[in-house]
Amino acid sequence: MTQNDLDEAAEPVFRRQRPPPAFNVPGIVLGLICVYIAVHAVRMFALSPLVDSFVLVDFAFIPGCYQAAAEFCAYQRPGAGLWSPLTYSFLHGDWMHLAVNSVWLLAFGTPVARRLGAVRFLVFSCCGAVAGAAAFYLLNPEIVAPVIGASGVVSALMGGACRFAFGGSGATMSPSMQPYLPVVSIRAALTNRTVLIFVAVFFGTNLLIGSAAGGFLGGGTVAWEAHLGGFAFGFLLFSFFDPRSRARV
Repeated sequence: MTQNDLDEAAEPVFRRQRPPPAFNVPGIVLGLICVYIAVHAVRMFALSPLVDSFVLVDFAFIPGCYQAAAEFCAYQRPGAGLWSPLTYSFLHGDWMHLAVNSVWLLAFGTPVARRLGAVRFLVFSCCGAVAGAAAFYLLNPEIVAPVIGASGVVSALMGGACRFAFGGSGATMSPSMQPYLPVVSIRAALTNRTVLIFVAVFFGTNLLIGSAAGGFLGGGTVAWEAHLGGFAFGFLLFSFFDPRSRARV
């Protein structure tokens, strides 16, 4: 066999080796982040403060308005109580708030979106937002301050990822392998050292933010209840959205 023959035989192998994409993130995750950015940009640059205040009244989640506890609740649109448990997740307090949620969404939304697909990912995320709002309402039914931010969604994605994205040895698996790992039971997940540490840090951080120490740390305005509600939803109910789990039932 000549050198030319060897070169021709090797050429298809080299042609098949393509460089990795610049953004190895599912389109649905990037699209959701773009929607968050677009909504915030419109609020910051296109709306007057007065109009933006009406946006908050209509689309932020305000627990006390379900009991008409504040005068401004009378200015809500009739259906605000129906859509605000979801739409609050598209609103953010400032660019830093948006940036933090976007980074966490990239980190935990990527493996979940790869596993669930675009449609199930969106449904799962929406349910996470509603679960976060429900948890906040149960613990703060009379608060009239607007609750905003995608933290409930991000927390649900964190909880869902805990059910499949960690190896049984206590170390995280390769990102390319995470979407194909089996969903572990709740009991098995809670015996995984990595999951236990992750859950403890997550819950501990959120409880600290919501405590008296939270005010000292600058976290007095963080809706930690929504974080915990979203996380519990994602962790406990992920298998109901996972097509691989349903296929084995």
